[in-house]
Amino acid sequence: MSFRDRLSYDAEAGTYFDGDMRYIFIKPEAVMGIVLEMPAEQRPAVFEAMIRSVFTNGGKSAQSYKDAGAGASEALLAVIRETSGQLGWGDWDTVLTEDSLSVTVRNSPFAAGYGASDVPVCALIVGMLTAVSGMIFSAPTHVTETTCAATGVGVCQFEARIVDTLAQ
Repeated sequence: MSFRDRLSYDAEAGTYFDGDMRYIFIKPEAVMGIVLEMPAEQRPAVFEAMIRSVFTNGGKSAQSYKDAGAGASEALLAVIRETSGQLGWGDWDTVLTEDSLSVTVRNSPFAAGYGASDVPVCALIVGMLTAVSGMIFSAPTHVTETTCAATGVGVCQFEARIVDTLAQ
């Protein structure tokens, strides 16, 4: 069953749920506008907070998908790709190897919501990929946004690697 099919709406309460996980609809400009409201020197700290928050809270969603039957790496990635698009997080392609996960995101709402930037801005995707790649590799991972549409390239690209392999 797809994410949209699982999503329940209570008109009286004004709430959306996927099981016990509550969701909201919010414009990307509103989310990224929080970062843009901060002085430039404070923005890296805001991005780091976004990464940690989505790692923790988005990771709970990914764990529930894994627990619901998407336990194999490719199955979990298939659910993440499908759900990401249905949440409006862009179109994701993934390439999984023995020690890395490469992800290309077309139409990142975070890059679009932020606007032109000299640095990558898709911290929310980094947070989610940190959670998901840790589940896939059963080890801590480090995720880097190697290209970002906000910097003028066409797509956002991410690389997740097991922390132990970074020293090699």
